[in-house]
Amino acid sequence: MKKPILITSILAFSLMLAGCNSIQEHKAESIIKNYYQAIIDEDYEEAFEQLYLYDYDSENEYSKLSEGTTLSDKDAKDFYLKKTEVLNKQKYKIKNFEFVEVEYEDGHSFWHHIKLEVEKNGKKYEWNEVAHLYDGKLLIGEKNDPYVNYRDGKMNFDIEKEAEKDGI
Repeated sequence: MKKPILITSILAFSLMLAGCNSIQEHKAESIIKNYYQAIIDEDYEEAFEQLYLYDYDSENEYSKLSEGTTLSDKDAKDFYLKKTEVLNKQKYKIKNFEFVEVEYEDGHSFWHHIKLEVEKNGKKYEWNEVAHLYDGKLLIGEKNDPYVNYRDGKMNFDIEKEAEKDGI
């Protein structure tokens, strides 16, 4: 009699945990879709709303991730919109994106692998990056898109110096 109750309890608990991850995965996918669609539509103000913002020391390539940004909301938004001007000057445009896979680390931490179709000055590129939620906002991680700094949540660095360093 105790064995069926134990097995049922374990199954119920497992399903409950899997359901929690599923809810978080769907939330992440929704934010990720909103972000990339806003970038495709060049609605940078909407893209900004999806991002986790944090200060970045470009000289030492150090991200102050856990500290967030010291900029006010208005200054952060202005800074982000100034960063996206680099994308426009380079005729950079994300044309499409797709979810490649969801990767799990420890049973509850996960991130999405994203494939991007990008056009820059009329040439097509395919780049990959990793996106996940940090404090309920989008954080773009490992990536091979050289222009990601001009559309991600990094704040408070010298845009012109970074563009020069990137050969832009």
